[in-house]
Amino acid sequence: MLKADIAKKLKAIHPEFTKQDLQEIVELVFENMAQALEEGRRVEIRGFGSFSLHKQKDRRFVNPKTGVETFCPSNYRIVFRPGNKLKKVDS
Repeated sequence: MLKADIAKKLKAIHPEFTKQDLQEIVELVFENMAQALEEGRRVEIRGFGSFSLHKQKDRRFVNPKTGVETFCPSNYRIVFRPGNKLKKVDS
């Protein structure tokens, strides 16, 4: 699903808003989520899931194509944990 699809669904539910306004709202929501993650804060959407940052350790790996051992420094990665409603969809 794309951000434009979210705006279209919102337009169907709330026809009193313009398409431009709804696109700006969707964009603002995602910008604020990204900013919160950059600041190291957790983002939770009730019923859907939560996004958080986890530190990944330094590691060494071997490129299977060339056989060269490479070092990968520690970094942060975004982890998504599904909420209860989303977990029920998988079952």
